[in-house]
Amino acid sequence: MKDKSYWSPYIAGVSLGLTLLVTFYVAGRGLGASGAITLVTAQSTYSLIPDFISRLQYFEQYITPLKPLINWNLFLLVGVFLGALAGALLSGNFKMVLGKGEAISVRTRVLTSLGGGMLIGFASRLARGCTSGVALTGGAELAVSGWIFVISMFAAGFIAVSFMKGLRRLWS
Repeated sequence: MKDKSYWSPYIAGVSLGLTLLVTFYVAGRGLGASGAITLVTAQSTYSLIPDFISRLQYFEQYITPLKPLINWNLFLLVGVFLGALAGALLSGNFKMVLGKGEAISVRTRVLTSLGGGMLIGFASRLARGCTSGVALTGGAELAVSGWIFVISMFAAGFIAVSFMKGLRRLWS
């Protein structure tokens, strides 16, 4: 990978802010990613076991009979993936790697990553939004909840790191 081929954080921050502004103007709402995952989960489960998913009130809003996957949030998520891929390819920073320490197996790394991802996904839906929805959109709207979330997230991160020092052996 090339050194110093990353975007300036200032340019990236301004670009993200302008993207958020355009999203408000075009879609009438801010950014957020967890809704798309819930939509795909609901539709997939509905195609396999429709009786079960139809009884769950939470998924009711995600089950639509006509063109269920024509949803702006799903296109947003696909666009984020394709944009990140294009940026990595164009900058020469694309490389398929599985980051892990010498003391951890590939299996353990993959399982802990999947488990952590599922926990974060569940927590984001439980909180009624992911970090992009709460922090970016909420912060842009000057919502107190958005600012409390960002401050709490950083505080929790600093506290969690102090408890996780014992796990550092897995990464060395």
